[in-house]
Amino acid sequence: MKEKLFMNWKVIVASIALLMVVIIGFNYFQHPEKKEIRKAVIKPAAPRVYKVDSTNAAAYQPKAAPLAGPVKDDPDYVTGVVEPFMDVTLGLFVPGRIDRLLYSEGKRVQKGAVILTLDYRQEELEVARRKMLWLNRAELKSAEAAARTLTESLRSNRILYDETRSVSREELDKLSLQCESAIAERDRLIVQKKREKVEYEMALKSLESRALKAPFSGIVEKVFLKEGEIYQTSQPLVRLIDSDRCMITLNLDDSRSYHLEQGMTVDLLISAGEKEIKKEGVIIKVPQVVDPASGVMQVKVVFENSDNLIKPGVTGRMRLPKK
Repeated sequence: MKEKLFMNWKVIVASIALLMVVIIGFNYFQHPEKKEIRKAVIKPAAPRVYKVDSTNAAAYQPKAAPLAGPVKDDPDYVTGVVEPFMDVTLGLFVPGRIDRLLYSEGKRVQKGAVILTLDYRQEELEVARRKMLWLNRAELKSAEAAARTLTESLRSNRILYDETRSVSREELDKLSLQCESAIAERDRLIVQKKREKVEYEMALKSLESRALKAPFSGIVEKVFLKEGEIYQTSQPLVRLIDSDRCMITLNLDDSRSYHLEQGMTVDLLISAGEKEIKKEGVIIKVPQVVDPASGVMQVKVVFENSDNLIKPGVTGRMRLPKK
């Protein structure tokens, strides 16, 4: 009985396997396009081939960009970074609200011109008050007249006392005391007027301290605050640069010997877009010591840039002078 059941189980499994093979084969032959799609996906695309006429083959060759001046790794040149000759960040000694901005970013300003001002109305009123006190000389004039009158009266009474004794000694002493008091009052008012003049000048300085002036002619590179904002003395206000003259800083390796002197004229090649511009510079700094950390000397060369063709921040090269 067990052997018959085992044989029937084997027949069932074989029948199921045969049925699955038949179904798969039927689907395969009924949809042959799937086979073509599978082949197209797996098969790599053939590379394109372009035919070029041998007479025009040169037109398809890449052209090298022209070089302006010597190559970058020329040992006769040393590279550095260009910066403005003058580059300062300005501020004020007093805090306050920014009242007016007279020069915006990118504007050229002349030396001594006011770039911006803080609110100065209170200081302006104080200047006017101090000026009025200083110029009011009515009290001083009255004291000077009194001193002159009493001095003349004392002189006359002394003559009378010495010659005729028509004036008593007591009256003469009293007049002398009045004269000394008038002279002292006059001198006090003279000193007061000098003090009032000094206080007026101090008020003027306080008013001037509310204005930021350009220490040199240049371009307003950046304004850090806007009109109406509050300025504190620890904040920067304006960055001012002078790019009419530029300076290139070069780091020279101490392992080589150089013939450089302060005031020497050297040739420069400064980057300007895709080209280099030739400039003539003057060495303004040749260090006497070498940086022990990096082993280099920092040489500075200044050159004219009144045409503003060179933008600070670019790189440049200096030709090392021959020995």
